[in-house]
Amino acid sequence: MFDNITAARQSLRRGPPMLVSILLHGAAIGLGIAFTYARAHMKGTEEPVAVTFRPPPPPPPPPPPPAAHKPKTPRTPKTVTPKVSAQVMVQPKEIPKTDEKPPEDLPEEEDEGVEGGVEGGVVGGIQGGVVGGVQGGMIGGTAPQRMEFNDTMTPPKLVSGPNPQYTDKALEHEVQGLIVVKCVVTLEGVVHGCRVVQSLPFMDRAVIEALERRRYTPALLQGRPVEVDYTFKIRLTLPQ
Repeated sequence: MFDNITAARQSLRRGPPMLVSILLHGAAIGLGIAFTYARAHMKGTEEPVAVTFRPPPPPPPPPPPPAAHKPKTPRTPKTVTPKVSAQVMVQPKEIPKTDEKPPEDLPEEEDEGVEGGVEGGVVGGIQGGVVGGVQGGMIGGTAPQRMEFNDTMTPPKLVSGPNPQYTDKALEHEVQGLIVVKCVVTLEGVVHGCRVVQSLPFMDRAVIEALERRRYTPALLQGRPVEVDYTFKIRLTLPQ
């Protein structure tokens, strides 16, 4: 029955202290806000900065005046003379060796005889003529007749004349070997009418010219000089 009375007194005792506590907390919060606001709006003291002014640098020197343009002189074209290489004729140090060999027995074509002809006669000859005679001539006449050289004859012998000289192209290509030339050797030993039977590169003309400048003894048939078709076999070797 006395609980209500005691409870009212306790509530009355708690009232003033609670109010004081609220006021103190409110005052503390207000002071904190005021202090923060005052500090934020407080003007700071800045230290003075020393500024030193230096004089500006001197202006750069003016650029040099442009160089005077020299008048261009027209260039005269140079005349170029082409160099002509002189052709030097190279002669061999040594005369090429010429080995003349006696003509080999060449197979002769056998002509078919004519009925009623004479053995050893000439095709187209007249029956009753003399072997070695000239058609329409006199027996014992002096007109020479050309004959093919054979083993029954004495071959011509060299009397005088040059040896074949190597040409520049033959030396350049190192040509050497055997060349066969067939020529006419007259009763006076003159050589003419040469034709090449076996050629040698770049040397045919040189060999023919050398042979036609030579002189030989005539070929002999039974001790009598005769004009013959003679085969020259010349072996050419490069000079050492």
